[in-house]
Amino acid sequence: MKSISLHLIIIILVLPVFTMAQRTVTGIVKDDNGPVANATISEKGNGANGTTAGNDGRFRLTLRSKSNILVVSYIGYVTQEVTVKSDNIEITLQASRGAMEDVIVVGFGKKQRITNTGSVSTIKAEEIRLVPTANVQNALSGRLPGFFSQQRSGQPGNDAADYFIRGVSSLNAEGNRPLIIVDDIEYTYVQLSQINVNEIESISILKDASTTAIYGIKGANGVLVVTTRRGSLGKPRVNVRSEAGAQVPTFKPKFLNAYQTALLVNEARANDGLAPQFTPEELQHFQNGDDPYGHPDVNWYDAIFKNYSVQANTNVDISGGTGTVKYFTSFGALTQNGAIKDFSGNKENLNTNYFFRRFNFRTNLDIQATRTLSLRLDVTGRFGMINTPNTSNIMEEIYNFDKITPYAAPFMNPNGTYAYAYNTKHSLPTLNARLALSGYTRTKQNDLNILFGGTQKLDAVLRGLSFTGRIAYASTWDVWRKLLRDLPPSYHYDAATGSYSIDPRGRYSMPTYAVSAGSNVSDKRVNIQAYLNYDRIFGDHQVRAMVLLNQSSYTNQASVPENFRGYSLSAGYNYKRKYLVDLNMAYNGSDRFQSDNRYGLFPAVSAGWNIAAEPFFENLLPFVKLFKLRASYGMVGSDAVLSNRYIYEQVYEPGGHYSFGETSGASQGIREGTLGNDRVTWEKKKSQNYALDVNLLQDRLSFTVEYFRDLRIDQLVYRGSIPMVLGIGTPPVNIGSVRNRGWELIATYQDKIGNVQFNITPTISVARNIVLFKDEAAQRYPWLTATGHPINQPFGYRWIGFYQNQADIDKSAKPNTGSVKPGDLKYEDLNGDDVIDQLDMAPIGKPNLPSTNVGLTLGARYKGFSMNVLFQGAYDYSFSIIGSGIEPFKSQFQPIHLQRWTPDNPEGALFPRLTTDAASVNSGTNYMSDFWLINAHYIRLKTVELSYQVPDSWLPLKINNARFYISGYNLFTWTNYKKYQQDPETASNSVGDSYLNQRVLNLGLQIGL
Repeated sequence: MKSISLHLIIIILVLPVFTMAQRTVTGIVKDDNGPVANATISEKGNGANGTTAGNDGRFRLTLRSKSNILVVSYIGYVTQEVTVKSDNIEITLQASRGAMEDVIVVGFGKKQRITNTGSVSTIKAEEIRLVPTANVQNALSGRLPGFFSQQRSGQPGNDAADYFIRGVSSLNAEGNRPLIIVDDIEYTYVQLSQINVNEIESISILKDASTTAIYGIKGANGVLVVTTRRGSLGKPRVNVRSEAGAQVPTFKPKFLNAYQTALLVNEARANDGLAPQFTPEELQHFQNGDDPYGHPDVNWYDAIFKNYSVQANTNVDISGGTGTVKYFTSFGALTQNGAIKDFSGNKENLNTNYFFRRFNFRTNLDIQATRTLSLRLDVTGRFGMINTPNTSNIMEEIYNFDKITPYAAPFMNPNGTYAYAYNTKHSLPTLNARLALSGYTRTKQNDLNILFGGTQKLDAVLRGLSFTGRIAYASTWDVWRKLLRDLPPSYHYDAATGSYSIDPRGRYSMPTYAVSAGSNVSDKRVNIQAYLNYDRIFGDHQVRAMVLLNQSSYTNQASVPENFRGYSLSAGYNYKRKYLVDLNMAYNGSDRFQSDNRYGLFPAVSAGWNIAAEPFFENLLPFVKLFKLRASYGMVGSDAVLSNRYIYEQVYEPGGHYSFGETSGASQGIREGTLGNDRVTWEKKKSQNYALDVNLLQDRLSFTVEYFRDLRIDQLVYRGSIPMVLGIGTPPVNIGSVRNRGWELIATYQDKIGNVQFNITPTISVARNIVLFKDEAAQRYPWLTATGHPINQPFGYRWIGFYQNQADIDKSAKPNTGSVKPGDLKYEDLNGDDVIDQLDMAPIGKPNLPSTNVGLTLGARYKGFSMNVLFQGAYDYSFSIIGSGIEPFKSQFQPIHLQRWTPDNPEGALFPRLTTDAASVNSGTNYMSDFWLINAHYIRLKTVELSYQVPDSWLPLKINNARFYISGYNLFTWTNYKKYQQDPETASNSVGDSYLNQRVLNLGLQIGL
């Protein structure tokens, strides 16, 4: 009895403490996109006491100690320690960067970062999902090391950036395009630009031979791999994201007004010994602005373009699943409007503006047919519409002095009729007239992709063995419709007499519309894949292998099918995730080459050693969890060919008329065309890669640094050493070679200060190439040779100042055509013959593609608030603007022309003297020099995202997730040049007249149900 009483007393004393220790906590685990399923929640100091979040992110855990601290972890997220302050808590996870357990997608499979031996850069789509751009590639620059891009245009529907992996290394422009793989199926450039980022799970770029050798003859340019989202176990989840934003050009070109322009026109004519075009009285009218019809002053950029345009994007996706069927379904609608004002007055109900409309749908189904058989069915479609006005390039017209000037015409005549550009070369009706009345061209783009496949586990035969088969169909169909009307009537108003005169074409009545239509693209691709996969762990050993058959056929409306077939092998072994080795190879070929020279072997090997797993390293530096050295070497190929797809064929073509015997008259003849090359083969790239992966401080700091060296051989080039006296075209041959090398760095530091979580991620990518051989014709002087310089090295004259006076002209070298006057550009006479001609042209500046690309991502999170900022920059490149983009009397007069050379300003001049001679030595079109070709660099505030996650307790009805956000794209740009009014990504040696790149400010709402 005494014993029982003692036990009761102990129980009574201990029970309150025990009850307090047995505190039960409930909550939800989320990220920026909503609930996170399957996250692990455990009690700190008692790891055995834990649970897993359900499909809705919710969990329940009873604490068994007084620590009141939970450890929350999940693959791809930063492990967090959360102090329990209430019985119901909300935990927001932060996406990790560079964690050892991160899963990265490679060719036909996945790996963890800790066991990867190849060069792969990867990003989760959630990191770019809020970037307000229509094309996924526009959001990648500065985020992925090894990714180089240039956005040449901001036109709705045509604003996708050109991009390259580790720069360029092929003398064949087509041979530099990366292979695009979406869910293991090849896509085209156009198809990639039409993918809705809401459908994407992750993006990887494969950069070295060990990761691209599995694609063999298509892997030399790197591979961009896109993985789309799939369903997960749980009840249906609905996510709705809707956003709208304003688009504004990244810069606004400035032009001189009518008075300033007229003054400079008179000055240029005086410089050329010509009479002035404008009298003092006319100049006074321009200056006073008192005669808007007789002496108009119109800024045609401001007159034609709006201050901003609107874009909107809405996405709805539904996902979920049972043990039998999992599904992900997505619908999206995107609208981009153009920046042209509406001049039609809706009289004809026509939209002659630029615009782009895109509708996407995707359904990904995963079916567990039996215990060992799983099936998948993916169906996706994209429907786009691009509208453009039926005029020539609008920006080109605004820049073009031959087509319009600020004083050539009023915007409208006093009586409401349209004016024409009086006293100009073309005398065209003004732009507003043609935009209102000339119609449009509308292109419809339709893509359909279907993938069906299945995986059968073969554990009954061999544990870890499985077989996968897939068949995919893709089609693209583009059609256009043009509603076109010829030039409308227009008139010149004479303010002095109050009379009107018809334009030189004498057209008094409005022409009728003509309708035409046609097809740009109609193609289809069928792909078949079958592979055996083996993956098994034996204690500390992991062995994997894959054997693949990959076959495709591509057909378009203008050619016979292109066929490809390949066999690939991938094998890997690791011991304790410490010693790693991988072997990849492909034996494949293309019908671009002759049958007895069609197939090639492309092997690659890579190895890694995680020194941090060695006992001596663990004892020496216990805070370093990953210190992995890796290296790879291999050969990959490219089957991109120049001109004719079948270079090995001898060409015969119609040509010439001949008389035979005594027959009068002529018969159509056939002549020998370009010679065939029956030994043509693929380009080859020998690739080396050396890298170091480091994780330390409990993954708070991680970085990867890589060095690569590629040798591209057997490149297809036309022989320059064969004299033209041969009299017949010669085919390209496999003799060119280029070396490309560089290095990359990506580092991430992520931590928290109090309740503020933050991350910092810089990236650097450097890639420089040198042409080793391209079979040039023998040059008279060494500086005329392109070999030994980068691909697309510009050549021109070397500017050494201005001719200052006649004495300077007399003693200096000068062109032997045309006249030279003080204030003209003076060039270096390289060969010392006192004549400036093509023999004095030498390498100037740098290629237009930057060799160095940098990025800096900054992120922070505080409670429900989060911020992400990306700065992106590019260095070590050049560009020039010519013709109507900058040259007086070809171009509108711009502020730079006010800083021209004059006798009163010989030293401070930034521009040559003004002249009406379009072929003078001052023309960049005729005399390209490093005066025009500038070495440029820039830094952009590329993207900004600010968001607020609404607390669950505030959410009504069945809403379980809500977030408001504001995002921006191309917000600010800092450049190092003032000569040109151009976006830094403009194409070199052009007039710079593309539709201006846009900055976007965007507001959005995301809701989950």
